Amino acid sequence: MSFWQRTGMLALALLAIPYGTDGAAQTIPIMGYVAAKNANPKRLDVFKQGLTELGYVEGKNIRIEYREAVLDAEYHAVMAELVNQKVDIILAANVAATVAAAKATNSIPVVMMAVFDPVGVGVVKSLEHPRTNVTGTTMYAPQLIGERLRILKDIVPGLDKVAMVLNGNNANNAPQFELLRSEARGTGIEVLSLDIRKPEDVEAAFDKAAAFGAKALVNAVDSFVNSRRFALAAGAAKRKLPVLYTDEEYVLAGGLMALGPGHYEGYYGAARYVNEILRGANPAELPIAGPTQFTLSVNRAALGKLGLSLPSDLSGRVDEWID
Repeated sequence: MSFWQRTGMLALALLAIPYGTDGAAQTIPIMGYVAAKNANPKRLDVFKQGLTELGYVEGKNIRIEYREAVLDAEYHAVMAELVNQKVDIILAANVAATVAAAKATNSIPVVMMAVFDPVGVGVVKSLEHPRTNVTGTTMYAPQLIGERLRILKDIVPGLDKVAMVLNGNNANNAPQFELLRSEARGTGIEVLSLDIRKPEDVEAAFDKAAAFGAKALVNAVDSFVNSRRFALAAGAAKRKLPVLYTDEEYVLAGGLMALGPGHYEGYYGAARYVNEILRGANPAELPIAGPTQFTLSVNRAALGKLGLSLPSDLSGRVDEWID
């Protein structure tokens, strides 16, 4: 390479470096984004939309390092890597990522993205006053557990046994099951937990549900359970078992129906936390935002294959019909 070629390349490189008004080179903030391996990519798109609206352009004035994991235990190594890299913010897209981040650092800000029950898993002191390096958005809506049970009772004839698919590694899944048990008490409905912690546990869970005599299923909010949404939908369809899920993503994967806050509102809102932290805000003092939008989604084809119909009042509540 000639001297002039090298000089030209150096000039281009210098032009690519952002400079402040005083002529000093600016450091581009680096964020580490950590999610489940097969998380719905639309969640990330929605978050980036929020960033763009706040003036952040990836590669120009902000940089994102992408990491993923499958099993809960895998998140710890991922977070250790990002901490060693000295990223400016960690973006935690699920409970497992949030817990791992909180254990890995108490100084790097952690922004949750629609994470369920951060108080219950011990990463913040309260939603109003986090008092740790963790803040962001949550999809915590425990009132929906009882509502899902009531909906199933309305559409499944003779419903007397319901099972909940959950992840025993997730500290907030046991409380979700206990809330289901509490809601079922006095209704004549028995409940059973189906613990799945690795992909091969899904089929065994359906076998356990069949032995129990479950006439319907629900699921706990969990990133690993969500990562098995296609397998859960296929297994339920094969066994003609009605399932009322926590998020429309399950319905898009072929599941029957879902009632939940979804993730998009929380992902969009997480961009605001990034903006405030980069402008100097202390995450310990930023209240955590909960969901305000709730969606009832129904898969027409799945409903028809199960031979079920919705009462008129429930049908009128459906926000999204998926064919």
